[in-house]
Amino acid sequence: MSVPDQTAEGISLKQDAEHRRLNLFPEAQIPPRSTLYSLAPLGVGTPGIESLTSYVNRLAQVYHVGPRVLVAQHILPHLSEAYYVQAAPGSLGGFGRTRSMVINGAGPVALDWAEALSQLTMRSDLRQLTLHQWAAGLPNWGLLHSAPKFCPGCYHQWRELKRPLYHPLLWTLQAVRMCLHHHCWLRERCPSCQKLQSALAAKGSPGYCSQCGAWLGEALGPDREATSEMLEWQRWVGDAAEELYRSSLAFGSLPWDALSGGIAAVTAAVGGTRAFGRLVNVPGVLFSSWQTRLRTPSFPYVLAVGYVLDLSPLQLMTIEPEQLKEKLYAHMVTRPPPRFKHRMPRSQGDIASIQAFLQAVLSGETGPLPLRHVARHLGVGEKYLVGRFPQECAAITARYLLHRAERAKQRVEQECEEVRQAVSALRAQGVTPSLTHVAARLSNPNILRRPEAKATWRALRHEQELEL
Repeated sequence: MSVPDQTAEGISLKQDAEHRRLNLFPEAQIPPRSTLYSLAPLGVGTPGIESLTSYVNRLAQVYHVGPRVLVAQHILPHLSEAYYVQAAPGSLGGFGRTRSMVINGAGPVALDWAEALSQLTMRSDLRQLTLHQWAAGLPNWGLLHSAPKFCPGCYHQWRELKRPLYHPLLWTLQAVRMCLHHHCWLRERCPSCQKLQSALAAKGSPGYCSQCGAWLGEALGPDREATSEMLEWQRWVGDAAEELYRSSLAFGSLPWDALSGGIAAVTAAVGGTRAFGRLVNVPGVLFSSWQTRLRTPSFPYVLAVGYVLDLSPLQLMTIEPEQLKEKLYAHMVTRPPPRFKHRMPRSQGDIASIQAFLQAVLSGETGPLPLRHVARHLGVGEKYLVGRFPQECAAITARYLLHRAERAKQRVEQECEEVRQAVSALRAQGVTPSLTHVAARLSNPNILRRPEAKATWRALRHEQELEL
């Protein structure tokens, strides 16, 4: 009779004991862990849901790193189509300033980022942070602002109430120009440096300028320039976007391909494409291409058509065409179309406040500013400012040019001093301070392309040759 293998039997008994222990104590099983912190997005299920770029900024804030560092090191390697950005943090500047708003959009880029972040954080609700949730199928034109806009009143109120600061997805829509809570225009430039904001900045956090770090919040009252017609239009846009968002949560993807049937029914009810074009202030030929599905209407046009006839975008694509025609035949109420290219009105402003601000700039209280930034801060046209205050404007321009010249001189001096230090360090090591060796020690190798820096290097080399 053979002797049983004690070693194999012992291993088998230990495996059985481990199996029974896990069955008796299931909590002992370690659940899977996410690569990145599973940060909960803000406003999920509400019209104030945050945007995906806002989520990335807040996630970077948790790790105490810049958003571009987080993107370059942890997000880009997991994108399926990473060709539209470069993988180095220093190369993300152009994308972060000008093209990163597309992350919040309705195209494949937004979906790619949402999927990658969902895998990294193990969250299933991040697709809701993009317009892809309900606007997939619409053209990109007119959908998103080119740069982030914000409401200073909301930031001020949230900080006073100690609520998290973030950038709502609704603010990324190009059709949204106003904050309906404070009845004020959304802003896109920092009040301190007058620069546009970046959706993905090198540094900074929500509520603060992505360029200079200044606080963007401000206690605001209702804007005097906000007309009742504009407020009505903006409320309608907000309600339409909320309806689309909630419908996508309940039913999934929206049938934008059925929009052509609704456009055709509306066109027939109002008396043809020309009559419809005059009613909505849109070229009639566009309605023909929309009906035949040669072209999909952009979101601003969909909103304009619905606003004039008081039909939401969801009604235009979900109500049966015949029922829609009968509804319009029975009761059609129209109103004037909105102004697509509406901008904040250029008012002449208060003369006393303008003079006070100009004197503050000249006295150095606000720092040297170019005249165009002064005009933007005051909400007036630059030509108006020059025509009304020519002496002050000339002095402000001269002061700013002098400031730029001094900064350029300081920068050149610092770069020349850096060249001197690099040459001195190479000499101490017994290395010939060639152009290549010196450039490798500089913070920016392109410094030696400047005539002053190159002349400094040549003078130092000449001194070394004379000493030898």
